[in-house]
Amino acid sequence: MRSGFSARCPLAQLTHAFDSVGLREEPSVPGLLAQVDQHVAAVRDALADSGVPLSRRSLAQYLRGFLDGCRERGWHSTEVDYDWETLRLLAICRLAREEGFVR
Repeated sequence: MRSGFSARCPLAQLTHAFDSVGLREEPSVPGLLAQVDQHVAAVRDALADSGVPLSRRSLAQYLRGFLDGCRERGWHSTEVDYDWETLRLLAICRLAREEGFVR
């Protein structure tokens, strides 16, 4: 395994879990890719606005904070459709893959 990759990393765990249900369905869900792209941009902006460069660590910290907020609100994904939180999680996964933070 290449240096910097860890199967225990929350980014890797989430990305691998979402690979089975996530963006592979995009062709059958109109507009899904565009929605995820918007969330990717929002995550990038949130990190930039906080003065933190995009890195594996900063994205993992963003993910932890996001999941903490979801838990505090009692969110759990039981919807058939893609809700806002699921789209944000898919965006985090996509960003982690695009940046080479996970394989």
